[in-house]
Amino acid sequence: ENFTQSKEGAWLSQNASKFGFVLSYPAGKEAVTGYIFEPWHWRYIGVENAQKMITSGLILEEFLRKFGVV
Repeated sequence: ENFTQSKEGAWLSQNASKFGFVLSYPAGKEAVTGYIFEPWHWRYIGVENAQKMITSGLILEEFLRKFGVV
């Protein structure tokens, strides 16, 4: 969990979506995801989808449900 406080973790949080990655289990969303916060758990969903998800303000679980993937 200290990863988010590291220089690398901060860079990843700000830039991952540019490369198609999003955080799977963000802090404070345990009720939605069913998992505890995992700062190391990133998923590749493609650049276009990652950008769209970040812009929407949704987390991965919500994004997949809204767009009919799950």
